[in-house]
Amino acid sequence: MIDVSLGYVRKVLDQYLVSYLDAAPGIVVMDNLSGSDSPEPQKNRNRVVLTLVNLEYETNKQFSGGTRREGDRSIQVNPAVRFNLDILVSANFDDYGESLKFLSAVIGYFQENLAFTRSSNPEMPEGISALKFEIENSPSEKMHNLWTALGTSYVPSIVYKIRHVSMQSGQVKGSVPSVQDYTASSQP
Repeated sequence: MIDVSLGYVRKVLDQYLVSYLDAAPGIVVMDNLSGSDSPEPQKNRNRVVLTLVNLEYETNKQFSGGTRREGDRSIQVNPAVRFNLDILVSANFDDYGESLKFLSAVIGYFQENLAFTRSSNPEMPEGISALKFEIENSPSEKMHNLWTALGTSYVPSIVYKIRHVSMQSGQVKGSVPSVQDYTASSQP
């Protein structure tokens, strides 16, 4: 689901930037960033790059789950696990002004779209119920360490946290017949 979730974010952000800034389709890529001595920079050049920089297991909330109905049976599965994804959105353009323009458009888009839900985005892929976006407020030292770890030079960027990305393997742990008929009676 991580790949599906980020792929969907890439798709809708690309559609927005194509429409809003009259950019060429494919302006947003999902890729890692790497040093200037590798071939990847050419692929990321003059693009908005989405990079997963942290995966955090969601422990703050209890989530229900564990059973689902299939026909006349109740199927038992382990509850879904949920993660928060930190994604680095980098505006990697040769022209610094273009980088700032695209980064501003990205921030504006997520300011208008704090969450993707089935009702607001009915074309979301199966398995994704909602994606919630927050700006990750990172001090400059943390950002410096991130860019150093990535092994590349800083470009205008922002980190967003995508909350509650759910993963469910669907492996059946058990199956029981559902209650078909219930008759209640009381006696005086």
